[in-house]
Amino acid sequence: MQSVTLHIARGAPALAQLAAAAAVLDADEQARAARFRLDADREAYRAAHVLLRYALSREAAPAPGHWRFRRGAHGRPEIDTAACPDAGALRFNLSHTRGLVCCALTRHQPLGVDAECARALPDAQAIAERFFTPDEAAAIAAAGPPGSDAQALAFRSVWTLKEAYVKAHGLGLAMGLASFGFRLVGAAPARIRLRHAEAAQKDPPAAHWRCLLLHLDGRRCALAAAVPAAGGARFRVLLHGADAEPEVGLAACTPGTVLLPVERVTDAARIP
Repeated sequence: MQSVTLHIARGAPALAQLAAAAAVLDADEQARAARFRLDADREAYRAAHVLLRYALSREAAPAPGHWRFRRGAHGRPEIDTAACPDAGALRFNLSHTRGLVCCALTRHQPLGVDAECARALPDAQAIAERFFTPDEAAAIAAAGPPGSDAQALAFRSVWTLKEAYVKAHGLGLAMGLASFGFRLVGAAPARIRLRHAEAAQKDPPAAHWRCLLLHLDGRRCALAAAVPAAGGARFRVLLHGADAEPEVGLAACTPGTVLLPVERVTDAARIP
């Protein structure tokens, strides 16, 4: 069974604490952070990349500041195994949004993670009808009136699943969001069904993907992860910077997917 670890930091204090350790970032990461126009976006980027480095150092020998990365064929960041030979088969993916950052780690297999928090989405239905599959757009329309919290949650749930799946492939939005579709069946935790368009031949096949959808902070945020794992996948969640009991709920998952009890890390910057 494939093991996946999700490191999640939420809330201003946790993100600020992580961003304050930005000295461990390399020159490329520092330059990319500086390109963000808004302070909050710069902080989220720095926090996510600091979190990644400390999470990687939990799994392998290099210290947080010693990790080196390169860009893959489609611009996807990867561990530079020539500079970090002790990294083994570690693979990772990152997501950051205002108020929440996440990194996902596993070995051998590519994976994707995406997180979105509540914001005004007056055009959610129009976006779904233009870019999603007809079934996905219909499900979002049926979730609630335009502009309602229920419809926004349905949109976030589908969007994060699709983004995580696309990121796992490393192809970006050029992959085509309507070439595959997600369906949530039943009450929470719902069953996730993934289907490819008939003309799209995917490898690995849909049945081999393990996907997870979490709702956080009273369903204000949605977080999804996707990994190919024919034998099933076990997800471990480490929650950083939570002042109260973790508000993380399993909203949906594919068959063969297991979510372990959520663990708390009270000091976000001291992960190892």
